[in-house]
This record gives sequence, C-alpha cells and structure tokens, in this order.
Amino acid sequence: MSFEFRRFLVAAMLVVPVADHAAAADSKCSQVNIQVKNQYKDPATGAQVDIKVVDFSYWDKEDNKWRNEVTDNKTINFGQTAVWTKNLEYVGGEPGVKVKVYFQYDQAGGGWSANHTRTSAAFTCSDQAVVPITIQ
Repeated sequence: MSFEFRRFLVAAMLVVPVADHAAAADSKCSQVNIQVKNQYKDPATGAQVDIKVVDFSYWDKEDNKWRNEVTDNKTINFGQTAVWTKNLEYVGGEPGVKVKVYFQYDQAGGGWSANHTRTSAAFTCSDQAVVPITIQ
C-alpha cells in the first residue's frame, strides 16, 4: 500500500463521521415547533397575567450543554398559545433533548418582571417535532 493511499484513507476516516453527524443533525431537527401556552399567574396577587417570551435554549445531551436559540420577543395573553419554528441543528435524532423558555410577566405595579424559565419534558428531536410548554 502506497504512502499516498494510506494518507487518503486516514483523511477519509476523519472527515466522513464528522460530515455524516452534521448532516444528520441538520436534517433531522431543522423545523421544531415550540408551542408556549400562557397559564401564568402573578405570584404576588394571583392575577392572570400576560407573559413575554424573551429567549430559548435547548439541551444537547450528547455534548452535555445548553445551546442558545435566538428568538423574537412575543407577548402572549393569558390563556393563549404562541408557536415558534426553530432549527435545533445540534441535536437531530437524539433522545433527551429539552427546550427551556425564558420569559417575563406583566407585573401588577407595571413593567415586566425579571427573567423566569420553564423547561419542557425530554423528547427525541426530529423534524416537525411539536414541543408543548405550558407556563404556569
């Protein structure tokens, strides 16, 4: 076996698994529908309040870390649901994925609260997955 051929084989073994993993992740979890339902009540007064979703992150179990997912801020009236379609590119096909919602609530005295979070149940991420999260 020639030196050049061995070098080619080594290079091929290094490139193929990385490319396959990236392609699989991109294609399997590129359109995830995150459905956030507002059932939140002001902790001080118990009143039904609007919330504003300000960010998302998702758990990449394989790499053991949270990954940020930038989003537009949306206000959700009490009892209503808003949906975001997101590309969770690093977790295609793997189990144990979770989505964390960062939100603020409309305080009784006026203005938005500090950030709060709610995390979805674990799921296996696939294209067209629906992730319901109720904020309560």
